[in-house]
Amino acid sequence: SCRKTGMLYVQEAAEEQNEAVTQATSSFPGQHSSFRILEVGCGVGNSVFPIINTIKNTDSFIYCCDFSPSAIQLVKDHSDYDGAMCHAFVHDICEEVASFPFPPQSLDVILAVFVLSSIHPQRIHGVVNRLSAYLKPGGTFLFRDYGRYDFSQLRFKKGRCLAENFYTRGNGTCVYFFTKDEVHDLFTKAGLEKVQNLEDRRLQVNRGKKVSMHRVWMQSKYRRPQSLS
Repeated sequence: SCRKTGMLYVQEAAEEQNEAVTQATSSFPGQHSSFRILEVGCGVGNSVFPIINTIKNTDSFIYCCDFSPSAIQLVKDHSDYDGAMCHAFVHDICEEVASFPFPPQSLDVILAVFVLSSIHPQRIHGVVNRLSAYLKPGGTFLFRDYGRYDFSQLRFKKGRCLAENFYTRGNGTCVYFFTKDEVHDLFTKAGLEKVQNLEDRRLQVNRGKKVSMHRVWMQSKYRRPQSLS
């Protein structure tokens, strides 16, 4: 009957669609690892290689990305780089349509250390929203960055301020200084829940220059809920 033929057509189309989705998501670097880490803004790998040495002989895999092709090339050329447990790739996290080499909800940990502060405040929410979609339920976003009224913020001259609490450095890079409430708002609006949100205040003394520096850093841990219900 026509109805039966129509049902068969729909069923076949659905099976083809499922197969296409499976093919698109089943073959990716680190697909067989049970624990996957992404470091965004990895630079030349100062954090990557200690992590690689830590996860050796475990069923873990680390991805690392940076917008600088030369930085990623240095990571790949490093003697400790091992393609069996690490995948370095060029990626601009501000690019809204750029794809990652792994499917959504596939990461256990995302690490962002002094990275989000370099992004214009109007774009940070979009970046965190996009990144958070790649966390597994129960996956964790680890964040460390500059806090409001850090010594380095107080040293900026007036002409360096691009927007409120957002400055340009002499080398052309930019930096934003966060508060605890801003950090909490940033991650909860991305659908994550707080595990830790600390303001790390320290007094650093340079005895040679006889300078005391009041440092302020944010250190936070937010988790994707196990269930989105």
